[in-house]
Amino acid sequence: MLQVRRYPDARAFLARSEAWLLESEVERAGVLSSARHALTNEARYEKPTYWATIEDDGQIIGCAYRTPPYRVGVTALPTAALAPLALDLEQTYKAVSGFSGIDPAASALADVWIARHGGSSSIVSRQFLLALPDTPPDTSATAGVLRLATQDDSARAQSWGTDAARETGVAALDGPLCVRLIGARQLYFWQDTEPRCMLGLLHQTPRTAALAIVYTPPAERSQGYASAAVAALSTELLARGVNKRYLYIDPANAGGHAFWRKLGCELVHAAVDIDFH
Repeated sequence: MLQVRRYPDARAFLARSEAWLLESEVERAGVLSSARHALTNEARYEKPTYWATIEDDGQIIGCAYRTPPYRVGVTALPTAALAPLALDLEQTYKAVSGFSGIDPAASALADVWIARHGGSSSIVSRQFLLALPDTPPDTSATAGVLRLATQDDSARAQSWGTDAARETGVAALDGPLCVRLIGARQLYFWQDTEPRCMLGLLHQTPRTAALAIVYTPPAERSQGYASAAVAALSTELLARGVNKRYLYIDPANAGGHAFWRKLGCELVHAAVDIDFH
């Protein structure tokens, strides 16, 4: 029987759900990272917070959370879970700022909420999570090598990150983030005499890695640098035993579609951020 189980705080929620979340840690990274951040200081958020698992015969099939004033976040959910979850949320909130997470669940929940409470919504952003292939394409014809960024690259990382954020409209993936990724050993450059392309891993563990920043300055585009860099990084990660490797892209970027098809990526899921008005 399907049931929504609510928890008083992030600690209790993680005690129940963390093992399940870690089974697909990139796909469920939004919930996992939010719960872990709240674990250190849940008092930073407005009250009440919301932590819930959706279970079927005692087995977790999805999760939902909210750390106000931010949106309600959801993992992938079956259609049968939408109404029970919406009803449970109503017991905690008279209004929410929006929904975020895996589609079609996030969009469907937004529709259910507006149907019951009125108002309107707008899509702030969409995102595709793609799986990189186990056998990267042959890009040996492209001149250059992949290298890890160093502190000497900080100014370039700051500048290119700022340009990338401006182009994509994803403000969080900006210059300061790229500089921080240098210290975490998660920023790379494709070097052909000079740096030609920049890659940034947003998530990295011994088992998984997710690439969120792929930026080539306009003057260096259409020369295969990005494809070569991603293929080289994927090969390096495989050699380290990182068997799950992912790429985030903006589905509105027409060039991005051609790029991930050339790499042989497969769609894992679509995600969406929706604001209410």
